Amino acid sequence: MNNYRNIFNTIGRILRVESILMLIPLIVGVIYKEAFTSTLLAFSVTALSSFIIGTLLNIKKAKSHRILPRESFIIVTLAWILMSLVGCIPLIISGYVPNFFDAFFEMCSGFTTTGATILTDVEAMPHSILFWRSFSHWIGGMGVIVFILAILPDNKEGSNMHILRAESPGPQVGKLTSKISVTARILYLIYVALTVIEFLFLFLGPDSKMDLFSSITLTLGTAGTGGFGVLNDGIASYAPYSQYVIAIFMLLFGINFSLFYMILIGKIKGVFKNEELRLYLSIVVISVAIITVSLTMNNIYGTFEERFRHSLFQVASIISTTGYATTDYTIATPWTTICFMVIIFLMLTGPCAGSTGGGIKLSRISILFKSAIRKIKQMISPRKIEPLRDSGAVIEEDVVQGAESFFVLYMIILFVCTFLISFDGKDLVTNFTASLSCISNIGPGLGNVVGPAGNFSEFSSFSKFILSITMITGRLELFPMLALFNYKTWKTR
Repeated sequence: MNNYRNIFNTIGRILRVESILMLIPLIVGVIYKEAFTSTLLAFSVTALSSFIIGTLLNIKKAKSHRILPRESFIIVTLAWILMSLVGCIPLIISGYVPNFFDAFFEMCSGFTTTGATILTDVEAMPHSILFWRSFSHWIGGMGVIVFILAILPDNKEGSNMHILRAESPGPQVGKLTSKISVTARILYLIYVALTVIEFLFLFLGPDSKMDLFSSITLTLGTAGTGGFGVLNDGIASYAPYSQYVIAIFMLLFGINFSLFYMILIGKIKGVFKNEELRLYLSIVVISVAIITVSLTMNNIYGTFEERFRHSLFQVASIISTTGYATTDYTIATPWTTICFMVIIFLMLTGPCAGSTGGGIKLSRISILFKSAIRKIKQMISPRKIEPLRDSGAVIEEDVVQGAESFFVLYMIILFVCTFLISFDGKDLVTNFTASLSCISNIGPGLGNVVGPAGNFSEFSSFSKFILSITMITGRLELFPMLALFNYKTWKTR
């Protein structure tokens, strides 16, 4: 039973960390003088209960700290489910989200950085709840396990690498340094630095509507590529300056964080040689150009600057899987079909691996494309052996097979989710884009129900639960969640 003790010990630490993090929205509630019987009591009770349970799970220590790959899948998946379950309790106790499925959906969306919401009036929420929603984006953006690894000493038995691989996005995960804990700290330092820089640009900017609370919450949502806002119209009310700042930082947080580390250590040439980064920037430029030209040809919006700004913002928001919006491009100011095709394409691709964004990831898209080209060449010349390369380095065949398996499972889960929520009777575009939005952790879909100005409140409790699990599955790159359904995962050593 030693492997189960390791699982309980790690889960216990995570629950204690969440209980401590929950004190921050509690302090926000005190600052804004919220009633103790509502939100303050809700956060206090939840934080205390979570800390006690976490402590109890750590009483009996494991004899060995070695964690096998299968155990890392259990730890990571259970951690994200429990984080969402505990995180939704304050919403229920406070009475602002009385339905469990709604509250669970909201916090799954928060921690997985999806940004889909069931709230119909965000501005009616107290500051502590709004902060907790945005803060959950920031916690989940880099990953709670990465945070745990950053503050804990490096495991001498090498188990931390299995946990990091189980949580981190992308087809392959590597260490920046020889120690996992040091790698995690470097990642978090970069994460915090970018967060602080964006906050300063927003708070010190000329936008009169960008007060301290808005600056903090929108920065947290951008950094985690989440998308929860504090106004009902999203980002539309803020000045163009703030919209440009948020768009730029959404693109930055969609870049592989290891590239920022390379810049810090002076390997700038290596950054520009990175194929995934060049593909990422090329897609952004081409997508913005197509949408801007389409909006101009159809005379949508008054000036060219508006067309360019809305194009840039929505492209940055969708490809980084953040989900913020400066305009209701589906209903109030409907865009053209070619614009929607670009948006759906961006929803499928996602940002770079190793970023805080979701989706398939451009590295996998590149691998799949190269693999298809190689297959065609092999059909012409069967004896020719041609390894795939990325930025000059050979891609291992197990990575190629992993990318292919991921894509197949991604499409299967996407269509199964679309089928299951179709029992609610909504149209195909709504069901498909809602499912695509959740598995790619984007937030808004298309149509009048789940579009940028809509929400997921109209779905049934069953559909919300399915979409919630889909969000967690997508955030964990599919395999850890699916591994729970294999009986061998639960066998003792």
